[in-house]
Amino acid sequence: MDLSNIPLFKAMAKKLNWLGGRQAVLAENVANANTPDFRPSDVKSIDFQALLSGSKLGGTLKLVTTAPNQIATPPSAIGGVDRVQQPGRVDLEDQMIKVSQTATDYAFTTNLYQKQITLIKHAIDQNGGG
Repeated sequence: MDLSNIPLFKAMAKKLNWLGGRQAVLAENVANANTPDFRPSDVKSIDFQALLSGSKLGGTLKLVTTAPNQIATPPSAIGGVDRVQQPGRVDLEDQMIKVSQTATDYAFTTNLYQKQITLIKHAIDQNGGG
């Protein structure tokens, strides 16, 4: 059974991809906290209306550094999220709050994903499918 054809699983997979991309961007912000002229960024929020309607999420991320001594996240680490430049310097406390919230959201979404798989397995077992 291909779970990617089920809209709920497709939506959860996109959310997990977005959360992973956000963690990579936040990690880049923290890594460059002491880099002169570095401006922190975040990722554009998921458009849930577009997600529910089945249209694709935004474009691909193009990484840009403003100085050669900045640490750039490899493109493969960020899957199709749009970066949004933030004003000011890197606030480590703010970045760590965002990292924590993103990790919590990731754990919640993976838990939900696992519970949905358990429900499907249970339904198959109840109907003599296995």
